[in-house]
Amino acid sequence: MKITLAQHSGFCMGVRNAILRIVSEINDSEEEILVYGPLIHNPQTIDVLHRRGMRTITSLDPIDGKRVVIRTHGVPVGDNRLLKKRAGAVINLTCPRVARVQSIIKKYSARNLHTIITGDRDHAEVTGLMSYASSGVTVISDVRDVDDVPPAEAYLLVSQTTFDRKLFTTIVSRIRERFADVTVFDTICDSTRYRQDDVFKAISGGIDTLVVVGGKNSANTKRLAQIGRDNNIRTFHVETEAELVEENFADSKSVLVTAGTSTPGWIINNVLERLYSINFKKSNFFINAGMTFLELIVRTNILASAAAFFITLITFRLAGIPVSYELGAISFLYIFSMYSVNNYFERDLLRLSNPYKYAVYGRYGSVFLGVSILLMAISIIISTRFGPATTALIAGSYSLGFIYSTKPVKGLVAKIRLRFTRKLYNSKLVTCFGWIIISVLAPMTLGAPSLAAFIAISGFVFALIFLRTALMDLIAFQGDLILGRETLPIMVGTRIMQTLSMIVAAAGIALFSVFILVMGDWRFLFLSLNIIYYVILLLVINRLNYLIALKYEMLVDLNFALLIIIYALVQII
Repeated sequence: MKITLAQHSGFCMGVRNAILRIVSEINDSEEEILVYGPLIHNPQTIDVLHRRGMRTITSLDPIDGKRVVIRTHGVPVGDNRLLKKRAGAVINLTCPRVARVQSIIKKYSARNLHTIITGDRDHAEVTGLMSYASSGVTVISDVRDVDDVPPAEAYLLVSQTTFDRKLFTTIVSRIRERFADVTVFDTICDSTRYRQDDVFKAISGGIDTLVVVGGKNSANTKRLAQIGRDNNIRTFHVETEAELVEENFADSKSVLVTAGTSTPGWIINNVLERLYSINFKKSNFFINAGMTFLELIVRTNILASAAAFFITLITFRLAGIPVSYELGAISFLYIFSMYSVNNYFERDLLRLSNPYKYAVYGRYGSVFLGVSILLMAISIIISTRFGPATTALIAGSYSLGFIYSTKPVKGLVAKIRLRFTRKLYNSKLVTCFGWIIISVLAPMTLGAPSLAAFIAISGFVFALIFLRTALMDLIAFQGDLILGRETLPIMVGTRIMQTLSMIVAAAGIALFSVFILVMGDWRFLFLSLNIIYYVILLLVINRLNYLIALKYEMLVDLNFALLIIIYALVQII
């Protein structure tokens, strides 16, 4: 079964800007935010924002002195005036495309043109547009409605921004046949047109199944599904991946996944992952088993833990200290335990953003936590063989790492009014230092390494883990933003994050290369390929609007497999 994601899917510009603004308002203030009408037509996103402090209101009674948001669809003129008069502050998130249609209607109504709007009469956007038509207005949603347009000297014809383009074109022709003086503005949003064009193109290309992701109350999403049905394509309009039934795709050969302008990327990703899971089950046993295993070692950080083991061995080699595989095993256990503990304490956030991890930690979370605590104890016991300095370092790292992830500490940080402290905590820089402590400092307590060795390996590890963390945060960016996670890309922006990552990568390669050459072991320079790999992946991800989270998480952690291969080759050379 071939699965294709439509080129234009998910948040349009207007919705994206509205979400960014509303999330910023929620993050920066403890005051309740009122939104007049649903902010967007996606119940999952609205539900999350409600839990974070936004409240949707359907009347203007409770607005006195409050902060009130105007939804993306806009509001009628009278309501707008009332909001400005009574609300403490008005945040206008009307989509710029909708605002343009409002201004067109206002301008031509002043010239005594009768306004014709193609759209759904009961849609919030259309209700608002009608209020700007001071010289009469008629809403039509079908060609047959053209006969209901009353006589007038001249007409203005505009459209709801999410209306069906083919139907609009047909209505325009019929209007011009009937009336002589008609001024037409094609006000259908490009985002809507592109999505519809994607579906038509895929249908002509031979798809047999269409999956439309988005709110059941979203006009543009419903139209995408209707296009599929009108063309006799097996069509499923779903809000979440939970609505996809495996049996419905038994005969599917080519599936197009598209999404409405209010559908967040994390929901699209979840749907794609569910479809890929269905597809793998249709594959032969070995492919299905292989993908299941690969997903398991990535999502449970086993591959990352294996990388920690080999980085510890690299430290021993470069520092000229006899290799201790036991300390390498402690590094493995440390990384596995710390990531497991962190996922356990964040499992509620995984419910929406990562159903696979949520299923694993929701069902086996207590087991993971118990095993992690046991592994911590075993690691500390083993470390006593290497002396008090090594034991203290490992035990201290475990203690700080465990405490750092707990809800009380996160709650305490959230209450701190110093934004710098909160940002430092949420930046996950501590993750980089955790890796350095366990895989660089701990091994070096067993000998007397040179400063060059410490700088070289620490620079390499910091750059590698910083880039990995940045990539994982960028992959989860949209879900984290809505769910309220304050990751580094959210705090500084994706562009600054990319620039910062490039600086860290360049500095890491420079430090590593210079000091490796100082030590005279050029073979280890090949490890720079791991940092270069992440830089290339970063450039690829930043060009994508939406991506399949599982696919790119696998690509991120396959770099650890490359690291292990490079280490093995270095031993041979």
